[in-house]
Amino acid sequence: MKRFLKILFKLILILAIIAGASYGGYYGYQQYQKREQAKATFTSRPDVEKAKDGTSISPGHHNLAYFKKLLNEKYPDVYSAAYETPRASKIGSSVVIPGQVVTPSYDFNKKKLTDADTMTPQGLTVAGKYLLITAYDSTHTHRSVIYCLDKKTGRYLKTIQVSGAPHLGGIAYDPVAKNIWVTGSQDDSSALMSFSLKKLEKYSYNKKKQPIKYDNVIALPTIERASCVTYYDNQLFVGFFNTDGQGQIASYPIARSGNFKGTITSDQIKAVTGQVSWALGSGSASMDRQIQGIAFYQNWIILSQSYGSRDSKLYFFPISALNYLDEGNAEKVVVMPPYLEQIYVQNGQLLMLFESGAKAYARDQIMIVDRILSANINALLGG
Repeated sequence: MKRFLKILFKLILILAIIAGASYGGYYGYQQYQKREQAKATFTSRPDVEKAKDGTSISPGHHNLAYFKKLLNEKYPDVYSAAYETPRASKIGSSVVIPGQVVTPSYDFNKKKLTDADTMTPQGLTVAGKYLLITAYDSTHTHRSVIYCLDKKTGRYLKTIQVSGAPHLGGIAYDPVAKNIWVTGSQDDSSALMSFSLKKLEKYSYNKKKQPIKYDNVIALPTIERASCVTYYDNQLFVGFFNTDGQGQIASYPIARSGNFKGTITSDQIKAVTGQVSWALGSGSASMDRQIQGIAFYQNWIILSQSYGSRDSKLYFFPISALNYLDEGNAEKVVVMPPYLEQIYVQNGQLLMLFESGAKAYARDQIMIVDRILSANINALLGG
């Protein structure tokens, strides 16, 4: 009997151990699954959220926490300037670029609004109460657009459709005349086009089913492609390729009186086709490569250049170097993620727009920036 009880006790003990191990293994597997699920959720594309007009307003690729983790790992100095240094302004910081997943826009083939999933962001500016982002369809099937957001909250408000499918490489705001300027083309020549802030505020595609109408369309002879534009000191500064394939910057003073009030005269356009001194109020300077963005901050000129899927660069020049804007004369060069486009100074912050979140360029091998990156300029300079 005693022997039987001993055997029974051993069997019960063995079964208890097996049961405990099974339960522990099951519990451990459950915990492992939860960790993997949390990891997948953390790294996967956020669920698509749309505005009433059908435009996606959720991040195209990353949630903010995962984006910051990647940026810190790959570009720690940029991360520090963007997220560890006190901000001089909150405007634009980490604002999601709308329309990266889907943008309803006029389809040239189907003659109606259809969903575009290939919109590519290009230009960025602040105009009055608004934050404006330009984009074009990389398949050239849909009209180019301008996304209009509330500058304080970053909330998406509406999409402005423009005529045709221009690259819209740059956008700028003249706060004196209250005009919005964009780069485009006319008759195989680069052009600057403008419309008023009031016209932007009143625009509703649903009312007239038409693109916004320009108030001014000004051809820029001898310029192959205008890649960016910015406003500074009553002038429009335009970055472009000249016929030799060299990057150029030209300045166009805006008339404040007379028949050309609020725009640019033909004489001023002719002046910048040659090497005119900047001291005369208009002229040009050259760089070896195409310029994606121009910005001014205190005594600095900041230029952005993109090198495709390789790292982009920010160049800092003293403002006295306007005639000598080539890479060798830069006092500071900051390495940035690939596909950097237009830049904009908001107080002491540099707002940067990237096209890496667009379908045409997004790759797992690069740092995808699907939101506006705002960095403290003094921190970028190492101050």
